[in-house]
Amino acid sequence: MAARYLTGRSVTLRHVFADGDDVLSPSTVTVSVTRAGATDPTVSGPAVPDGDGWTLPAGLLPMGVYAVRWDGGDVQDMTAVEVVGGLLFGVQELRAADPDLTVQRFPAAVVVGARTTVETEFERITGRSFVRRTLYVPVESLPEWGALLPVVDVADVTALGATPGRLPVERLGVYAYAPELPEGTTGVEILYGLSMVPEGIRRAGLLYARWLLLEDRSGIPDRATSFQAAEGGTYALSTPGRAGAETGLPAVDAVLDGYRHKLIESVMVT
Repeated sequence: MAARYLTGRSVTLRHVFADGDDVLSPSTVTVSVTRAGATDPTVSGPAVPDGDGWTLPAGLLPMGVYAVRWDGGDVQDMTAVEVVGGLLFGVQELRAADPDLTVQRFPAAVVVGARTTVETEFERITGRSFVRRTLYVPVESLPEWGALLPVVDVADVTALGATPGRLPVERLGVYAYAPELPEGTTGVEILYGLSMVPEGIRRAGLLYARWLLLEDRSGIPDRATSFQAAEGGTYALSTPGRAGAETGLPAVDAVLDGYRHKLIESVMVT
């Protein structure tokens, strides 16, 4: 899962070379950051081992997905980073949702990781991104002209290659169709997702992230599908993968269900 950063902010890249449980410490490390679809790095240079990370100034990486190559001489690793147009919620918003979400117990990196998991799961479940993102598609993987693009809520399509530039796109509701490509196009970059996070989605995201971080507080075993209260009575649990549940949180699943593509799903099932 690529680390996500908000556009207009500085980006701090960190990496640990490891081989199983062993941490490797190359004497010199060079890092290069290359945008998806590009051949030349956007930026490259020496990284400081055991430092606070390699910080890139705000604006150096515009919205997009980037491959990060860490070259330690005898050892090389690849990671990924993504710069997005928005975030589902802020770290402080999540901390305010529960007094147990303290900095001491859950450092910022852990909270950010939970948020990225929520954003990824919400897009998987609904087929939609609730923040602006980009997707690079090489020309050989593009659908034929006039066919549906692989994502919805498309805001813009840009051709890359011999004649770069924005392309006209036909839209119908949340759907968009592949544009006619100029000669020499090597791929396209698709800007997609909602420009603002809906309030219901933001609240559902906070609820799901809080549950992910504090699941152990419930005292219910991971595989349980029901539980018996001390005062008597057996209760069925909403379980992911059963009876249409996705996250296992009814209040979250109900919100997500309203954003799913019922038309596409019915055609695929048929």
